Amino acid sequence: MLESKYVFFRGLEEGDLIKLRDWRNSKFVKRTTREYRLLNMFNQKSWFESLHKQTPPRDIMFGILNKRKSLIGVCGLTYIDWKNRHAEISIYLSGKDWQKKLETKDSINLLMSYGFKELGLHKVFAEVYSFVSETVNLYELLDFHKDGIIRDNVWRNGKWWNSFIYSKLESEFKNGKN
Repeated sequence: MLESKYVFFRGLEEGDLIKLRDWRNSKFVKRTTREYRLLNMFNQKSWFESLHKQTPPRDIMFGILNKRKSLIGVCGLTYIDWKNRHAEISIYLSGKDWQKKLETKDSINLLMSYGFKELGLHKVFAEVYSFVSETVNLYELLDFHKDGIIRDNVWRNGKWWNSFIYSKLESEFKNGKN
């Protein structure tokens, strides 16, 4: 189990899948993800099973627990590129305004610490949709570097939107930019 000031990480369990599905299908989380369909338990179980079949792992996911040991979210490093030592951050917590919670910031810092110190990654990055200002603000508050814009990358609500790519290097994390 990984631990920081506000959260613990543990491996995901099959019993978590109903909560994860419900969170992913909520309007607060769904708008921040690439998934455009409503997820069902078949989708969740297939995804969960795929996590354990990857060698080496392409995705490493954790359940986020608060200090009372209640599951409050999920996060992980996805699309891990072992040769080039980078991965994408994936995170969401239950409820509205999850990006503003102390547990969210703490989870991202714990995830970066794990990625840089345990996995030997050089860079972590996140794709953020321009219409999700709460997530843009979160990564800027955490001093992530805005690497670029992918124009007209996401179709939502009858309109094209840009994606922003934010990243943090291992050296920036070590030097206190976290």
